[in-house]
Amino acid sequence: MNDNMIKWDLSDFYDGINDPKITGDIQDISALADEFNREVKGKLKDPLLKSGTLLNWYKKYEGISEKMFYLETYSNLIYSTNNLDDEIKGFQSKVEEFTVKIQEKMLFFNLELNKISDEKFNELINAPEMAKYTNVLKKNRLRKPHQLTEKEEQIILMKDITGASGFLKLYMEIKSSFTYDFEVDGQIKTLTEAELFSSLYQQDKDIRKKALGAITEKYKDQEMIFTHILTNILKNWDLESKKKNFITPISRRNLDNEVNDDIVEVLGKVTSESYKVVERYYNLKKKLLNLPELHMSDLYCPIGEISRKYTYEESIELIKNVNEKFHPEFKEIIQKTHELQHIDVTPRKGKNRGAFCEFGKLKKYAFVFVNFTNTVDSLLTLAHELGHAIQAYYIQRDQNFINVGLSLAIAEIASIFNEILMFDHLMETDLSKDEKIALLAMFLENNFATSFRQNAFYNFETRVHDLIEKKLPTTEEIKNIFADEMEAMFGNSIINLREEYAVYCFVIPHFLHTPFYVYAYNMSNLLVISLYQLYLEQKEKFVPKFVKLLSFGSSISPEEMLQILDIDLKDPSFWRKGIAYLEGKQSELEDLVENK
Repeated sequence: MNDNMIKWDLSDFYDGINDPKITGDIQDISALADEFNREVKGKLKDPLLKSGTLLNWYKKYEGISEKMFYLETYSNLIYSTNNLDDEIKGFQSKVEEFTVKIQEKMLFFNLELNKISDEKFNELINAPEMAKYTNVLKKNRLRKPHQLTEKEEQIILMKDITGASGFLKLYMEIKSSFTYDFEVDGQIKTLTEAELFSSLYQQDKDIRKKALGAITEKYKDQEMIFTHILTNILKNWDLESKKKNFITPISRRNLDNEVNDDIVEVLGKVTSESYKVVERYYNLKKKLLNLPELHMSDLYCPIGEISRKYTYEESIELIKNVNEKFHPEFKEIIQKTHELQHIDVTPRKGKNRGAFCEFGKLKKYAFVFVNFTNTVDSLLTLAHELGHAIQAYYIQRDQNFINVGLSLAIAEIASIFNEILMFDHLMETDLSKDEKIALLAMFLENNFATSFRQNAFYNFETRVHDLIEKKLPTTEEIKNIFADEMEAMFGNSIINLREEYAVYCFVIPHFLHTPFYVYAYNMSNLLVISLYQLYLEQKEKFVPKFVKLLSFGSSISPEEMLQILDIDLKDPSFWRKGIAYLEGKQSELEDLVENK
């Protein structure tokens, strides 16, 4: 694919890391932050403060934050595709240091907002002109019991450059430097991890085993360093959480997500109690693959084969057409994102593995990052990330900048919904029974990965944080906890998991990048399954409600959004509906297999 590299155009932000506009923006941001600090600091607790004055100040704060966001976004996007380039690494480091300096100057604002008396605060947020800022102010108010002094918060920001952020950068640089000499069609080729990972989808079990072995061997070679990185980042999170008076380390993430601790606990409990469906599926997979035993290297092996390969251009067209049937405007958003070259497609050395979507400039289009390898799975991943881009479009169209953020609890709504739309379309095409079996199996596996596997990751993460509370875990303790949770999920369906896969705990960046991120995948997945069933019942009546749901951003809380659709996230039966849907798909697969 490198001969026809498809990469994104980041000129919405800058023309390169040496663009003079960057120096100009840095100077402007610094001057605006200094001016804001002089004008506002110490004045928020004035008992005569008027809502109009607060609104004026908040708009200035918002404007500085927006300019800073674009600079950071550009730095992160260009680094994600060039993380071995020393000049780009130096640029990102410069931006990170500048970000911390600006945060130090602006830090007082949210701290002082919480020094306003409760009576005065309620008066201010209920003023009509503050409507667009009400939720963000309420959310900040919830941090009041957890906020430190301004000096303490500044110290945390500064030490993170060489602390948690520094360790994360080291991890990503080591991980992205990995290349693998691997035999492909009789020739030894040097592959990136994303390219080698695609070998796990091969029909040849020996190739799969060698591919997974090659990946895990790299991580075993570095496991001492990765253990040090993991434990330091997690210990840092836990110490800060305790210092900020959070009951548990996850409570801090839940506050960021605007989700009650009880909701996350109910979700995890319901999912863990339903692991039997995973064991049931993979025992069926072992039979369908005609294998005497199943290993983790067999996890991604397709059941049967969908021989069709999809080029990137074909995939874009297919996704546009499917979205047009749901809502014509979705097609237009995808088309524009594609035309603007806001999608980075080609795997290459120095490009991070995986996929994500990042907000673009306000009122403009998001940026999509994938490692496309022409498979059906790549097609579904592209559909997933373009779902994020659709949601980003509506949020940025309808919200002011301060409300473009999105709780992780609902961040996957549009993406997973788009994946299901694509799956249903493919199942309705002229496929043979064997191909439908293959596609349905892949759909189940993707859902198991999004819900059950992420829940197992969440359980692992929770247990490691609990252990860090008592002692510094060893490499073997971390690996054993990971293996425990994988074995609990897969049951008796996979053998030698502990020996062959335990080191995979160091492959997953979420534990480091965003502690307790992973439960959000499961939450969104089961939530979307329920929403999709509502769509099948209501058809076109559902569409405007769904578009409205996508447009809220962080202007209201997730619970408030979903109450519009009469969804109660604290009700275990709600989450069980999603599990029941997946069990039904498992039965559908078993029927297809039995009646071949």
